[in-house]
Amino acid sequence: MPDQPEIPPDCETQNEKAKSEIVARIVRIVRRSGLDYEGWRYVAKRVRKECSLQPARKRRRLPKVLTGDDFRRFFEVLDRSDDVQHSLMIRLLFFPGMRVSELCNTQVGDVDLEACRIRVDQGKGGKDRTVLFGKSFAVALRTPISGHPDNRWLFQTRRNTRYSTRRVQQIVSAYAEKVGVKATPHTFRHQAITWLTRHSGMADAELQLLTGHSKRETLAIYQHIALDGELEAKYQHAMKEAGL
Repeated sequence: MPDQPEIPPDCETQNEKAKSEIVARIVRIVRRSGLDYEGWRYVAKRVRKECSLQPARKRRRLPKVLTGDDFRRFFEVLDRSDDVQHSLMIRLLFFPGMRVSELCNTQVGDVDLEACRIRVDQGKGGKDRTVLFGKSFAVALRTPISGHPDNRWLFQTRRNTRYSTRRVQQIVSAYAEKVGVKATPHTFRHQAITWLTRHSGMADAELQLLTGHSKRETLAIYQHIALDGELEAKYQHAMKEAGL
């Protein structure tokens, strides 16, 4: 799709003025007619239909992910830093494909090491969900959790507060710079979804359920799917192949 031509500033000003005048005329009509909220919704819907007005289609951008070599080099550099908390934190962005805000808000009580699950409270769109992580990673998580039984947050600063999303972004950026690549916390979410799509054999509905990446209009399709044993087996097999 070709790029849209730039609109000169003076044209933008004229367009805004014209729209303001239209709004003012509509307001006068609505007030004179005594339309309530539902009445206005009906009129607006009919106008859109009569004028064949459709919202502009949003461009879809492909998510940016690291190449296989860059992905492995990133974790090699990360592991050489000997910062256990950073290592666990960034791996947890990948394994369950968590958003950085979800990671920062994860409390110790949200983590079930036996079931290899994390409860995400009020994720994007105010939705709760359950995410999974590999069994071998549960072993790695057990040590810091048991070593700090009084911690509230899964990843906690020296001041006993949760990490900010900005701080996690800075941590990821610092390691990416050492590797010579561009990466953000969300890169690893994209990386996880891409990996699972290629290697897990999961259905789209199963992936949507695990990642919380569903659209509102299609959410009902996924509500009847549970995190059963078969789905967990597919996930565990796929993540084991990642070799982390």
